[in-house]
Amino acid sequence: MKTWTGILLMIILAVATISITSAARTMNESQKQLNIDDQTSQTAAVSASNIETMNETTFTTKETTPVKEEYVSVAPENENVKLYPMKVEGSGYIYNGMALEVNGKTREFGEWQGEGGSYKPEVHELDLNGDGKKEIVVLFTAGHGTGIYLGEAHIIDPSTLEEMKMQSLDATVKQHVESKVRVAPGQITINVTVDGVHAEPSLVEEDTSEGVYNEELKFGGVVYYSVENGKLVVSAAGAYGNGLYDGDLTFAYEYKDGEWKASDLKYSTEEYEEEYYESFD
Repeated sequence: MKTWTGILLMIILAVATISITSAARTMNESQKQLNIDDQTSQTAAVSASNIETMNETTFTTKETTPVKEEYVSVAPENENVKLYPMKVEGSGYIYNGMALEVNGKTREFGEWQGEGGSYKPEVHELDLNGDGKKEIVVLFTAGHGTGIYLGEAHIIDPSTLEEMKMQSLDATVKQHVESKVRVAPGQITINVTVDGVHAEPSLVEEDTSEGVYNEELKFGGVVYYSVENGKLVVSAAGAYGNGLYDGDLTFAYEYKDGEWKASDLKYSTEEYEEEYYESFD
């Protein structure tokens, strides 16, 4: 009798042990599931997902919106310097704000509004003043139309990603240029002086009976910025009337007294064909 009682007790203990072990395993599996579903693990999962997305699209904005490769501008001098839009509108033709990435550091410039498409922005890494320290140059088109082309340029300190002070076109013209537009029946005479140097006067023959003309040349309607021979160069057309241009003021930027200022200013005249400005549409 005692033998059968002992055997029965051993069977009961074995069943209890199996039940406890099974319950423990169930609790462990449940705990693992809870760890996957908790907020910390969700954040890790999202981060991993973002890394995969970034690998596919190169990088993302702060809002983790994927940036298409076609919208990314890369500096020809350094592949680790990139420029891309914060937001793209108008089927990819308008960049509403831009982000600048320099060697892993990124800064957003929400006030930069430019065009994409065939007017895709440019970014360069150059030593503009020969001091051994490189600057970041950003060029883009702020707008264009018939007789209008609004280029824009910014110089950035790569170590701080702060925008450096640049003398404006208006301030440059005011400091360096004097001009006079004289209108007579059927004839317009334009005189320009740059830093005391007189350019060859321009003589334009046209019907002036119904025209509206400026008293002096106006600059700003057609402005091009470009990088040439390691310098940031500007070409601004001088208008003697609405959509009527006489010649170009050209200069390069150099660093003086804590500011990028215009240097090597020249004014040259040439014939501006109407078809040329119509091509801006």
